[in-house]
Amino acid sequence: MSIGLADKVAYLRSLCGAGDEVIETHFAWVFLVGERALKLRKPVRRDPMDYGTLAARKTDSEAEVALNLRLAPDVYLRTLPLVLHPDGGLSLGGDGEIVDWLVEMRRLDRRWMLDAALERGEVGARVLGRVVDVLTGFYATAPAAITSAGALGRRLSRQVEANHGVIATLDPSRADDLAGRQRAALERLDGELDVRAARGCVVEAHGDLRPEHILLAEPPAVIDCLEFDRDLRVLDRAEELCFLELECARIGHASTGRWLREQCLRRLSDDASCELLGFYRSHRAATRAKLYTWRADEPDGGTPEQWRARARQYLEIGDINLSPTRK
Repeated sequence: MSIGLADKVAYLRSLCGAGDEVIETHFAWVFLVGERALKLRKPVRRDPMDYGTLAARKTDSEAEVALNLRLAPDVYLRTLPLVLHPDGGLSLGGDGEIVDWLVEMRRLDRRWMLDAALERGEVGARVLGRVVDVLTGFYATAPAAITSAGALGRRLSRQVEANHGVIATLDPSRADDLAGRQRAALERLDGELDVRAARGCVVEAHGDLRPEHILLAEPPAVIDCLEFDRDLRVLDRAEELCFLELECARIGHASTGRWLREQCLRRLSDDASCELLGFYRSHRAATRAKLYTWRADEPDGGTPEQWRARARQYLEIGDINLSPTRK
């Protein structure tokens, strides 16, 4: 019996009651059902993401649970099979043909994600200190992912070129200028990058550390790890913290992002230079500009011009943040 994505979505919608919610993203459907959330991947492919087969969706669902247990152990519960019965009915688990896999999570109160709490002005020093505790504990115990001389610099150089190849289609002149300045910065930073790699500062990190992924619970949790590609999770911890700083600033809370980054690095006894931090902010902004330039070519929740406008915003942020005038 053939069953498609629409049939699966219809069944999972049928589980929802009053007060429940269904959310569609570019790559998944999320069903908020009672006290839990169920995530169903769409059978889509985009380099380096591939959810095109049942086996791939199973593997990635398992990876999502395992990786997110590092920073959100009380949120991610398990994977669940979606089962087709001989009579054509569907169920979560049970006997029958497994036709898909879901991630089961604890349903969260969106009001207490960091971005929402910042917007309400309800974020105190104590809870931010607990976020610092969680992040520094994670980075301090994460094994080194890159240690050899030259490897981090070469990796960042490749990423700069990959970003430029995409954002040059958005604004050739500005993209050329930014890439040239980033290349020059990497040349100056070559020695510092080698020292950082040797000290174990490059780890398998979260990969998408944004304020909307930080839950201000007791203890805090960081959800939505970038699970589909380990290479994209391998980051200098200072780069990941600069990304959080950048995203806080973009939503109007620069001081909070800067405080989180400064406190984490201080606790880690990390003396990253002003120029390195400026480069990392610029590099993460250019990477986001690349992603939104790509998104403008995909029918996903907005118009192409809206996504290009977001990409231009990040390109401007990347230009501004390359200056090493502040730490």
